[in-house]
Parts: sequence; C-alpha cells; structure tokens
Amino acid sequence: MAAAADTFLVGPNSSFRFDTDGNLSTAIDTAKIQVGQSILWRWVTGSHTITNGNGSLDPQAGILFDVPSTSAAPLFTFTFNSAGTFPFFCRPHESFGMKGVVVVSTPAGVPPVAGGNIAIGFTSGPAPNPSRSGVSFGFALREGGRVEAQVLDGQGRVIATVMDRDVEAGSHTEAWDGRTRTGARAPAGIYYLRLRLPGFAGTRRIALAR
Repeated sequence: MAAAADTFLVGPNSSFRFDTDGNLSTAIDTAKIQVGQSILWRWVTGSHTITNGNGSLDPQAGILFDVPSTSAAPLFTFTFNSAGTFPFFCRPHESFGMKGVVVVSTPAGVPPVAGGNIAIGFTSGPAPNPSRSGVSFGFALREGGRVEAQVLDGQGRVIATVMDRDVEAGSHTEAWDGRTRTGARAPAGIYYLRLRLPGFAGTRRIALAR
C-alpha cells in the first residue's frame, strides 16, 4: 500500500483535536489530497472515534467510516476514490468541536475511471440496527476478489470474522450472528463492522442490545 498523502494526529497533547498542521489553535484542520490517495489517522491520547459526516445528526454519518481511535487501535487509513469534501468528527467529543475535513480533488488532465459509477462497498445494512441478535448487510464488487468482513469491539479488537474468502463480482449479502470467535454471544454494546474488498475499505457501526 502506498504511503498516506497526509496524516491527522488524534488527540495530541490531550486535546480534543484532529491535528494535521501542527497548530492546535486551528479549530478545524483540513487536508487536501487527490483521488486515489489515502489519509492516515494516528492516535496520540484519549479514547475517540473517526466518523465521517458533519455530526451525529447527519444522516450520512458513519457510512464511509466509523472506527475507534484508541491505544488498542492507534492507526486508521482510508483511501478516497472519489472527489469531494469529506468532513469527519469524533462521536464522544463532538460537543468539544473535535472535527476535521478532507478535500479530495481530481488531478488535472486525468479522465474519469471507466465504470466509476458502479457501486462498490456497502450497499445496505447492517440491519436491524440496533439488534438483539445478529445483523445482515449487503456489499458489491466491481471485480471479483478477496473480501474480508470483521467485527471489532469499542477498543478496536477483532471479536469475530464474518467472512474472509474470494467472491465474484456483483452484489452479495452476508450476516453476523452476534457471536464472538469462541461461539459465545457478544455482550450488549457498540461494535464496528469492518469491510475490506478490492477498491474499498469501510466500517459501519452496530448497536447490540440484549
């Protein structure tokens, strides 16, 4: 994997900031990259999340990524494959203004990628959410390849592997039964469904009730 084009430090100097310019007095830092490049978030202190969207009331919050940033999960990298402005925030410290922005542009003179309008990544779910047992979700691939889906707890630890196998191009559905790798029922709490496939890596939040 190519090196990240820019890095956000998460909670430097015990602050409620995503910092990319080395100046903690900047209210909301912005990173500017090009399509196909990646951003790295590096945890420093505290217990945070990295969640796309303008805030918890944003209906699009968490669709691209919604992951913990803690001592147990100190690094997160996301590759932006489309142009646009992508705000993000920390769920537990939203009221402190812990936010950032990634602006993604298309390099001049580069034509659009053929098939770029074909959906990849999550297409539905996880549902039901909240759930008292398990959840189902949908995803799609432009081309066949390896697909890995894992469930992480709030500390970023993998508690279950839903799938890890080669899948043909097209739309698919899969399900997590709400159990850990040992077969035990996962306790109530917040979990994260992480999906990785060719050209996509994203995370969805799951609220599990018992």
